[in-house]
Amino acid sequence: MTLVPIFGRTLELQDLQQMFSNGRSFLVHGPAGVGKTLLVKHLEPEIPQMLYCRDSSSGQIAFRSLLAALFAKKNQRVMKVFGANSENAIGQKSAVAVRGIVDDALQEGRYWILLDHVQSPSQSFSGALKDLSNRTETPIVAVVRSAHMEDAGFLLPMFSDRSQKYSLRNFDPATATEFAAQVCREVQLHALNRDEVIEKIVAYSKGNPGAIVAMLQMATRSKYAAREHVKLAPLYIDFRLGQGTIYG
Repeated sequence: MTLVPIFGRTLELQDLQQMFSNGRSFLVHGPAGVGKTLLVKHLEPEIPQMLYCRDSSSGQIAFRSLLAALFAKKNQRVMKVFGANSENAIGQKSAVAVRGIVDDALQEGRYWILLDHVQSPSQSFSGALKDLSNRTETPIVAVVRSAHMEDAGFLLPMFSDRSQKYSLRNFDPATATEFAAQVCREVQLHALNRDEVIEKIVAYSKGNPGAIVAMLQMATRSKYAAREHVKLAPLYIDFRLGQGTIYG
């Protein structure tokens, strides 16, 4: 299945496709807003056995997400446990039971575990994941803000080889400018100082696509308009106060 490329990320998508085809666990890292989730989710149709955990902030949440994903894919062992019952029945199982069911279910077929928004997982959580991956031969993809212990936590040793780490970076200035111009059209920003707005926002954002989108959406508000011009200084100050910590 050929997917329509996401803006400016054709090479990155190809790289990630290759990493999936290698069949090994790997780490995807990059700043907030760079598009990590967007890219890995974009590839999901090519990997029908992907078990996606949107929230991987704790072991309990992640394992219940895995069980829900297996239920949605009608894994036979999971269906045997729950039958035609609602997915809500998962919430009635203990944490130990959930892990046991997931372990059994992963013996059936070839799956990928995708842990999104990993937040410095604990030693016990990481150990459980590593044991699960080894026992069931299930590769794990972890999505984090940086390939450092403070973000990857105790999962980091799983990705000891350099080839198992993939860094997603902000756009270069030229690509960021093209992207900002496209976003301007999509949000229908028609300010008379539009070119200046694009130039400044690309500089303010350091090429971060999430920050570019956020600031251009802000720029359409009447609060930042004066005589058909965008008031850039107040916009940037409010962005830094409201969302700057998200995008660094």
